[in-house]
Amino acid sequence: MHMILRTLWAFICKRFLTPMSFDGESVITMRVLPTDLDVLWHVNNGVYFSYMDFGRWDLIFRNGLFDLLRKNDMYAVVSGESMRFKRSLKLWDKFTLKTKVMGRDDKYFFINQYFYSQKGDLMATGLVKIRYLHRKHGVVSPEKILELAGSNLPIMSKELSDQAFDFEQSFLK
Repeated sequence: MHMILRTLWAFICKRFLTPMSFDGESVITMRVLPTDLDVLWHVNNGVYFSYMDFGRWDLIFRNGLFDLLRKNDMYAVVSGESMRFKRSLKLWDKFTLKTKVMGRDDKYFFINQYFYSQKGDLMATGLVKIRYLHRKHGVVSPEKILELAGSNLPIMSKELSDQAFDFEQSFLK
């Protein structure tokens, strides 16, 4: 509930966003508010997942997928999320969230999300596994989503998709 005003703002601003390609990178800037903090006075770990929602919304608003999904009675669901934290975001910190589709396999899309401080320091990184569903017909293949979006995103190797949630080595570099 504490994200309701930010959510409303995201949907109000949707029509003014610059379009981009399906495989483009979304970059948004946000600020840590008092409602985002835990008892240790830094951003609560669960709030990072809410921030990530805004990054993915921006991505699908800009690449046109949001409107295509609504038109075709489809929607996205998060099948898995993983976070790695490097440094804490604190009250009033301004930060940038970068979101990009990293790849897909035969069932899912994988999205990387990176949190940067205003100085450019990497603060945290997340990986999200997304699946698409049709309201009446169930699961929608990644190929169908790409067909709707008029895009081509190659299938990741089996090893990469199996290891997609073990990304600590890339995070620590």
